[in-house]
Amino acid sequence: MIVAACGAGASVLASCASAEPPAAARFETWCTPTDSGLSELSGLAWRGDTGYAIGDRGSDDRLAVLDRACEVTGWVDVGVETVDVEDMAVDSAGIVWLADTGDNDSDRESVTLIGVDVATDRRTSITMRYLDGAHDVEAFALTPTGQPVLITKVSGGAAASIYSSDETIDTTTTSIDLVRSGTVSATAPDGSSRPITGAAVDADATVGALRTKKDLFVFEIADGDVPAAFSGAPARVVEGPDQPQGEAVAYTDAGELLLASEADGATELPPIVFAEPN
Repeated sequence: MIVAACGAGASVLASCASAEPPAAARFETWCTPTDSGLSELSGLAWRGDTGYAIGDRGSDDRLAVLDRACEVTGWVDVGVETVDVEDMAVDSAGIVWLADTGDNDSDRESVTLIGVDVATDRRTSITMRYLDGAHDVEAFALTPTGQPVLITKVSGGAAASIYSSDETIDTTTTSIDLVRSGTVSATAPDGSSRPITGAAVDADATVGALRTKKDLFVFEIADGDVPAAFSGAPARVVEGPDQPQGEAVAYTDAGELLLASEADGATELPPIVFAEPN
């Protein structure tokens, strides 16, 4: 259910007719993975007709390349030792950035961003240092200008923190410092605050999304300032589709919003679903 009104510039998942009650968000199947290697799918990115997917700890040593039907056309070794990859993004150059940011024990004062150039088989490893101690992070987004944005995973109703850097990243970057740049104030339709499991920004940084295993928050972004947008009130709050363990969210080049899930022990993998823009 959409529970927030939308304003000027509204796009995905919005119904702006104020005289009518909010409508339920409509999600449709984008494609359904069949390769068992995607049973722990935690991160998803899409560019053109090609998708990229990866599992989290224990299945994050290789990257799946998908066609439009979600068939795996190839597996690419990450090529860098990982701890717990949780999310991912693909930049305009086609570099796939893997956020090795999981930290269930909260003992990693620095985490790693791994760039995988599928075309050239080149790897980039960037150390990202928290200046205020360790944090567990499952949600990562990359702005079109190359600014990394991380959102902490917290429980018990606490507000998630947003970490970013004034430095942008590319394949020449070796390390950056992360600073706290806001908190996520969005709450679910029932007033609860569930852990944020995924983040995404569209291709021109005008719309961004955060998700939990149940809810989806859509934000309008002003002047490309993603941390400020995620710190503010969402334009829309949507109850997500029924998924076994929903963690991944991504935008396509055309602005469709994709949601993906782990199988949570099921033999049959859940579909990747989408909502169309406008």
